Amino acid sequence: MTEAKDRIEHTIEVLVLAPIGVGLYLKDMGPTFVNMFVARGRAEVDRRQAQVQQRTTTAKSIGQVAMTFGVPMVRQRVGHEVDSARQRAQVFLGSIGGSDAPATRAAPTNRSNESPDAPRARVKPRTSPAPQTGRTETNAATTNGTHGASDAGDSLPIPGYDALSASQVVERLAGLSSDELDAVRSYEGAHRNRRTILGKIDQISA
Repeated sequence: MTEAKDRIEHTIEVLVLAPIGVGLYLKDMGPTFVNMFVARGRAEVDRRQAQVQQRTTTAKSIGQVAMTFGVPMVRQRVGHEVDSARQRAQVFLGSIGGSDAPATRAAPTNRSNESPDAPRARVKPRTSPAPQTGRTETNAATTNGTHGASDAGDSLPIPGYDALSASQVVERLAGLSSDELDAVRSYEGAHRNRRTILGKIDQISA
């Protein structure tokens, strides 16, 4: 009988008293748990916001540094490339402009104080020593051909014509008569045939 009574009391405690005790415990401890969970969530949110703010500040600093130092470097690099391209263009144009220059030029002399129209002293060909036996005819023919070209150049209205470059001849074409221009054209066409000189004569004669 006592054993059955104990079982009944135990059952009443488990089914009635225990739920009442759990309810009262939750009622007392509920706000504490809620506050603890809220505090944990707030701390996590604050940590995430701090990370985002730090990354944003870092990216902003990098952008400011790039704007401060990157733009001058880019401008300097572009300026260097432009200068290099300009130098290459000048070299290319210079090579095109110098294509009409004579293949062989006379030795440079100090002519800074001379007038462009001043006559040039004729350069006499250097005479070679007496030819050896067996080469007399060849050397004589070469000498006669050289003197023939020099004599023909001396008859032109431009003194020292054979020693002048194309640009120097072009400077002296102005003021020549039609007959003198024709003489220069014939001589140039028969010898060096420089296009710069012939084109300038055609331009003046037109």
